[in-house]
Amino acid sequence: MKISLNLGHVWHPRVTDERLRRLCAGRSAVITGAGSGMGRSLANRVAAAGIPVLISDVDMRALAETARSVARHGVEPDATEVDVADAAAVTAYADEVTRRHGAPALVFNNAGITMVASVLDEDDDYARRIMAVNFGGVVNGTRAFLPYVDAVGGRIVNTSSAFGLMGSPAQSAYSASKFAARGFSESMQKQLRANDSRARIHIVCPGVVHTAIARRARYVDPAVREYVTKGFDRRLPGAHPDAAATAILAGVLGDRDRILVGIDARVLDLGVRLLAGALQRPVATVTGPAFQRILGAR
Repeated sequence: MKISLNLGHVWHPRVTDERLRRLCAGRSAVITGAGSGMGRSLANRVAAAGIPVLISDVDMRALAETARSVARHGVEPDATEVDVADAAAVTAYADEVTRRHGAPALVFNNAGITMVASVLDEDDDYARRIMAVNFGGVVNGTRAFLPYVDAVGGRIVNTSSAFGLMGSPAQSAYSASKFAARGFSESMQKQLRANDSRARIHIVCPGVVHTAIARRARYVDPAVREYVTKGFDRRLPGAHPDAAATAILAGVLGDRDRILVGIDARVLDLGVRLLAGALQRPVATVTGPAFQRILGAR
């Protein structure tokens, strides 16, 4: 049985339609990776406030489903196929949507993929693809939209992960990409403040959120796929994507540099800050049996 908590409006009651409308001031929200999960939930929550939504993904079938759900809020979304790993394509997309809709108030660089395997078994090409999407997508989206966002005092929201705070034994490429996304975004925060920029960058570090990421991950071993997806979908407690979207928007409204999503992300962040590398061993002791089964004996 999946334990997925959708308590976003209880935990973050100040995320109201009125506050979101004031934040955007008639401008749009751009969301990458909007075909499912947190991207879809963000699109729906923002659209529910009557804010224009510009959504993109590489999976056009999934994106069409998001577009249909957004349209139920009375907002007709602009849905575009965009590969965030392609810097030229992202720049062209930013230029086009700004030409057509004006500079956006919010840009969510949210697209992400993963692979579950030991580092020696990883598909090297796919590991590079993970870096290109998870890290490259953040870099490309930030660079492409920053001039426009800066001009209107908007926000760029870059998705890292709890595994961008401490590495996952079974997701080396994913963890590397999320550490890189966090490091890049923290550097950008400092640069923007030093330059008195009107733009703000927020870093999102979600813990377990019950999206389709585990089912869509790349696996080397089919048996590992079944074990991981069952554990992730049915046994591992986590946040509902709608609750995660509300938490993210609460962080943006609260002007927080780092937005932690879920109790697990908060605990991990605190542990890393207080214990640094000393946290690795106790965590490994607790999670060791599960990861041994995932990684297998060599």
